[in-house]
Amino acid sequence: MEQFKQMIDTYFLNYDSYEKEEKISFECDYGELIFLKSDNKYDLILYAIYIAPQYRENGLCRSILHYLIDKNSSSSTKKFKNVCVQTVISKVLYDYLLRFTYKGKNFKNDKKGFIYKM
Repeated sequence: MEQFKQMIDTYFLNYDSYEKEEKISFECDYGELIFLKSDNKYDLILYAIYIAPQYRENGLCRSILHYLIDKNSSSSTKKFKNVCVQTVISKVLYDYLLRFTYKGKNFKNDKKGFIYKM
């Protein structure tokens, strides 16, 4: 999980240097996170999340989403109103996001993707 935390921390740290509508990809041994810097300053978009097959079903996706939400909540530099998982290419992730609950809130599926309102 440490490698995913580093990816998220790096994205927050360098957020202002990324261009709008730019996809920012981070890879590690366990998978990949792709962020999309939206022109909407209220949305933190996790464009895609990929967990390598051998590391699936170990709670990594849940841990990544919890860390991302907590990082946004505690960040002194960026406060997004929504965390959005935009590209859901697997039925497993789709079903997981439908039942995901954290801090009494959950993701809602809409035309922009799965939205978690902060």
